[in-house]
Amino acid sequence: MLLHACCGPCSLEPVRVLRERGCEPDVFYANSNIGPADEYARRLETIRQWAREAGLVFVEGGWRPEAWDEQVGRPWREGAATREERCRACYRLRFEEAAAYAAEHGYASMGTTLSVSPYQYTDVIREELERACAAFGIRAAFEDWRPFYDEATRRSREAGMYRQNYCGCAFSKAESEQERAERKEARRAERERWLSEHAEELEQEAREREARRAERAAYDAERARRRRILKQLRKEA
Repeated sequence: MLLHACCGPCSLEPVRVLRERGCEPDVFYANSNIGPADEYARRLETIRQWAREAGLVFVEGGWRPEAWDEQVGRPWREGAATREERCRACYRLRFEEAAAYAAEHGYASMGTTLSVSPYQYTDVIREELERACAAFGIRAAFEDWRPFYDEATRRSREAGMYRQNYCGCAFSKAESEQERAERKEARRAERERWLSEHAEELEQEAREREARRAERAAYDAERARRRRILKQLRKEA
């Protein structure tokens, strides 16, 4: 099996499960969607190092951001595609490259790690994987790996692997940043709403705390006064 891999962290669990089943996949890294160049290099080095340590055959496909931009980026910028259509075109380009390599090098089947992420279009991934494999005469070995996402996250963090916070393309990066900003703003607004709703309760608690502090201060002052009196009495005695 040739396993198209989107990144190192998402490859951990699919490879583990396949090996437990007696299947030894070769990893094919074809991701022209990733940008900029330093981000691509960082993800490539992460998965290459992991594959080496895991004893896997690792193959890097081509990185052709210009071709990706022509087929995926330009239609999106021109408003000719929805987000799902943009992702479909992206999957299609990468799967076609992987399937062509698989057919040329005698692989019987091809799978992908893209379905690990719950943020991807899983049904579209399956459709495009099957379409690409059929076009090149190999079997599509699709699996929905989403149930393993949490474990892949845990293992990759435990291993200190680089974990990207966006899918790969500039559009997904901008969308991720916007979504994170919206979540942050929503949390801030929720906190302000809660504070507003519980203002009287919080003020009462603050008054009670202040009263307790004052009471404690008065108690401490009285004890100090008594100690001074006792000390003076002892001196006089």
